[in-house]
Amino acid sequence: MRIGVVNAGNIGRALGRAWLDAGHEVMVAKDAGQEKLEAFLEQYPRAVRGTPAEAAAFGEVVLFSVYWPRLDAVLEAVGPIDGKVVIDTMNPLRVSSDFEHSYDAAFMGRSSTSEELQRRLPGARVVKAFNTMPSSVLDVRQWPVPESTPPVFLAGDDSSAKAQVRVLARDAGFASLDAGPLTSARNIEQLNVLVHLLAEHQFDGALDRIAPGVAVAAGVSRRPTSL
Repeated sequence: MRIGVVNAGNIGRALGRAWLDAGHEVMVAKDAGQEKLEAFLEQYPRAVRGTPAEAAAFGEVVLFSVYWPRLDAVLEAVGPIDGKVVIDTMNPLRVSSDFEHSYDAAFMGRSSTSEELQRRLPGARVVKAFNTMPSSVLDVRQWPVPESTPPVFLAGDDSSAKAQVRVLARDAGFASLDAGPLTSARNIEQLNVLVHLLAEHQFDGALDRIAPGVAVAAGVSRRPTSL
């Protein structure tokens, strides 16, 4: 599969590496500083470098892993994305003048980054995914006990688009759980707030080492998925 990574930041590079290892074709683009991207390309020469617009055009699937305050600028650079699966990994973060980050509670009360992205890219098939794990553990090798590996939570209105994202989650080493329509992205983003609170109050600030999961008791059946 051809995958365009529109903004190869920490999340984009982590997934790009996994998908290259799984045999996919990957084009990576970076909105701002290029140093980490250059190091990535040296380490993974099969990856192709492009602009955000080129990466969006290249991919059958487009990973939209954009720093939320840069959304307008990146959308302007990319242009329309019609008919393609667009994976949204974003979380709605505000940035203060002192570069302190916080969740935009007012925005989260009425929408989600995925719904906003779908509104701005009406021809795309947006799926929420990969936003509840920090990049440091978005690598299946960081979870040596299979039972501890956290799932990827999905939300989207297009079942075939979600099926494609399930394949890519599997190819990165992760199971996926379907939370329903795109409006459920709001709940997935709220889950991330809970993880931040747990990191602060229970795990000594180790936000880069935890991710949410779902424990399933005996006697619960799982709906079959078609891939």
